[in-house]
Amino acid sequence: MKIIQTVEVKQRLTEKSKQQLIQQFTKQKQQLEQQCEQLIFEQKRMEKQTSFPPKQIKEKFEREMQVRRRKIAELDFLLEQLRILPIGSEIKEREVEAIIDIHIGERWTPQKTIVIEDGIVVDIREE
Repeated sequence: MKIIQTVEVKQRLTEKSKQQLIQQFTKQKQQLEQQCEQLIFEQKRMEKQTSFPPKQIKEKFEREMQVRRRKIAELDFLLEQLRILPIGSEIKEREVEAIIDIHIGERWTPQKTIVIEDGIVVDIREE
């Protein structure tokens, strides 16, 4: 019988992968900061050009900026944690679905984990 099972993918931290993650998080943070600046510009433009009450416009844009500020705070936290983590640490990257063959009499291994290092699979664990 074939079943679909969730498999955790972990990344083993190396100097190279750590730097790539720092660059990725920093880039995402910069993009969110640019979006906040763009929202401020759009808010000011709308306040001048529309007949909507300024309070409604401000509230709408403030909600959008709050979402981005939360994401920026999350990225700051991730960057700080990443700087603290020693090389060789394993961090959860994502989960994927895998088709697993099971047969009567086989030992059931409920959790499978794939470990990658610099984009190469280095371990497959059945825990």
